[in-house]
Formats: sequence, C-alpha cells, structure tokens
Amino acid sequence: MSSEFNVIPPTTKVYCKERGEGWTLTGITSEKENTSVMFNGIRYTIPAVEILQELLPNFEKWQRGEFTD
Repeated sequence: MSSEFNVIPPTTKVYCKERGEGWTLTGITSEKENTSVMFNGIRYTIPAVEILQELLPNFEKWQRGEFTD
C-alpha cells in the first residue's frame, strides 16, 4: 500500500462474500491495527489491512452488482 494513508471513519460500509454487508464500528487510522466490524448483528475483529484491501473494494463491486448473494 502507499505511504499516504486516508483515515477511514466509523460506520463505513464493507462487504464480505461469506458474511454479507457490514460496517466498521471503529475508524481505521493505520493499516497495522485491528478494527471492529459488524455483520448481521455479530461483531468481528478484523485486521485493517484486510478491510482496506478486500472488504472496501468488495463493497464497491457489490454496489455495482458484480456479486450475487
């Protein structure tokens, strides 16, 4: 990832192929931290790098209809 990092605020929507749509409960200030994410009423602690590299791009793809449930 680039050396420039943009802070990701709480309640940012994400998408996981296994768990569906979710949102961050805490903001992301570094790609080296863990972040709480809520999926279907269950809280998960996920590495920020996974959210940045997979779950955020997945949400954009899901919004465009590239994933089917």
